[in-house]
This record gives sequence, structure tokens and C-alpha cells, in this order.
Amino acid sequence: MSLISSVRSELLSRKGEWPRIATATSNSYSWLCKFAQGRMTNPGVRRLEAIDKYLRENPSANPDHAAGPAAEPAGGFVQAVDTAGVTHG
Repeated sequence: MSLISSVRSELLSRKGEWPRIATATSNSYSWLCKFAQGRMTNPGVRRLEAIDKYLRENPSANPDHAAGPAAEPAGGFVQAVDTAGVTHG
């Protein structure tokens, strides 16, 4: 996978983090959005390397992304609470 593809893929999986990623890598939010959405054909290797380094050194703040799709609570048991506060399981 190319650097462009891998960075774009990781950015798409961390969409809610784009403002923080843009700031941390000295890119504008607008630039980051255009790149992540594939609207930029020549993003520049230095920018991509900075973003790639940031993404590798800073795990996602989204617990679902970090844990992966197969993660589930201990024991595989999920409880639901209705609006009256009654626990169902």
C-alpha cells in the first residue's frame, strides 16, 4: 500500500480527530479534509510523512477504533438500560 493510500485510509477511520491531527501536523483543517476525501492529487511527501508519523505515534482517541470491530465487553455480555433506568440483560 502506498503512503498516500495508507495515510488516507487511516485518516478516514479517524474522521472525528481531523481538527486535532491537522493542528498537530501543521496542516490546515481544509487541506486535511481535501486530502482525506481524495480531492487532492499531489499532497506532498513531507506533509504525508508528518501525518503518518503522528498517526503511528498517537493511537486513536476513539475506543472503537483502537479496540477493533470484534471487541466486546468481558464475558460477551451486554446490558441495556431503558429510559426508566431499569436494567435488562
